[in-house]
Amino acid sequence: MLKQLLLLLPVVTLLPNLTHAQNIVVEPDPFGGADPFGGGEIILEGNRIILPNGIQVAEATKKKDDKKEEGVSRPIKAQVAAQIKKLAEAERTKRMDFMGVVIEDVTRLCELDDKQKDELNLAAQGATERSMKKWHEKAERYFTSRLNGADSDAAKEILGNIGTVNFGGREAEQESETQELWKDALTEVLSDEQVKKYEAVVEERRQERIQAFTNMSLSILDNHLRLTPEQHSNLEKIVHQSVSDYLDDVQRYWGDYFEKGMLMSLLNAAPEKDIKAILTEKQFNRHKSATVNFNHFWDQKRRIREEEEKKKKEEAKKSE
Repeated sequence: MLKQLLLLLPVVTLLPNLTHAQNIVVEPDPFGGADPFGGGEIILEGNRIILPNGIQVAEATKKKDDKKEEGVSRPIKAQVAAQIKKLAEAERTKRMDFMGVVIEDVTRLCELDDKQKDELNLAAQGATERSMKKWHEKAERYFTSRLNGADSDAAKEILGNIGTVNFGGREAEQESETQELWKDALTEVLSDEQVKKYEAVVEERRQERIQAFTNMSLSILDNHLRLTPEQHSNLEKIVHQSVSDYLDDVQRYWGDYFEKGMLMSLLNAAPEKDIKAILTEKQFNRHKSATVNFNHFWDQKRRIREEEEKKKKEEAKKSE
């Protein structure tokens, strides 16, 4: 079954150069996502190229004596496809490099045999391709937005000036590990004993991270607010719970950027009344001022939590 999980790498179909009075059917999008130009025909009318979604690209005439650099008049879709393919190859390599580290980790901890390693390598490739879907969607939206209304020369200049663009965020390289395909492969390839051993180590690492973030946050809070031992002990319970509940969200939102105010704001996951019950008025106001830039994040989390609690209460009433 694992051999069927590896998806085919995207293939780029280049469109021929346009000549006058020529209509060209756009090939299906090579990356499996929605066609950023809408599919259909690219039409050349006079000196204008009309893309399927109605975008008109000005000054598209190609004169016989035109000695512009080869490729300038290639359809813009083909130029975009080539650029996305180039960036995708680099992104795919980065994600597979990370999965190589993960497989080495599993191999050391669970003492895998060669057959198991080969099967996990195959699953890692499939999971990486699955994880690239959102990357391709974001890349297509980005380039379509940047090139909207650009002529062929302008499009080439824009594409040439784009170096590496991160469409996945700071934690994107680790997305392959979160795919259900990879998780299913672990339970299928490893024995029950190996799965338990690996999951125990993963959970141990998570708890160490939670405690490390808790200690870091409390250290900054103590330095900023001058906590008493009793206050420190009471706040530790709140901060530890906050980190346990929201560490993954925090890292997705801020990545590796752990600013002092953000770490102090971990306290804001708790209801305001609970914080006021521990801090003095001056301490509370000082903390509130230092973390104001992060209120939007915690306001959203509180709304989601309140909605979930409300939903649970309504379901409980229905079941009575």
